[in-house]
Amino acid sequence: MTYSTGTKAKLVAGRLALDFLNTADWTEDGAVLKDRIETLEDLLVWQKEVGLPEAHWDGTLEELRTFRREMRVAILGGGASGMSVSLGGSSAPAVPWLRRQSLRDLISISALSVLADHRELGRVKLCPGHDCGWIFLDETKNARRKWCLMEVCGNRAKSTRHYARKVAT
Repeated sequence: MTYSTGTKAKLVAGRLALDFLNTADWTEDGAVLKDRIETLEDLLVWQKEVGLPEAHWDGTLEELRTFRREMRVAILGGGASGMSVSLGGSSAPAVPWLRRQSLRDLISISALSVLADHRELGRVKLCPGHDCGWIFLDETKNARRKWCLMEVCGNRAKSTRHYARKVAT
């Protein structure tokens, strides 16, 4: 599936919330370099890719971007301070609430599950690729995964190093 920008939807992070954050490429200082969610129709493309085509977003595109930015800060900072998470009314029973299929709530639950488990949070990594900024959960046995996608960022880094060696000789 592709977004309106022609970019293919990719799921590499290992958790719903992290894949949501990866709907944008980020600079080192946390600014969005390239946003794949240009329209709410692009959000539907992503939802289908993650298997949530029936979920609904209950806000504007700008609210989605604010929510994504706050969540990224919370996850990279290791805590949910400043992240406003709405999980329905406190007296609402859990099962009817889950049937509501609020995309904001489902993403929030995923983020909170990452933040609540220190072992999982310790395996959240930021791709070192140039202007990538994608986040992923390193689920390898020895925790040595470095790139969001070896085929993209890893190969770019390898080819850059190879070119630098060639030029130096």
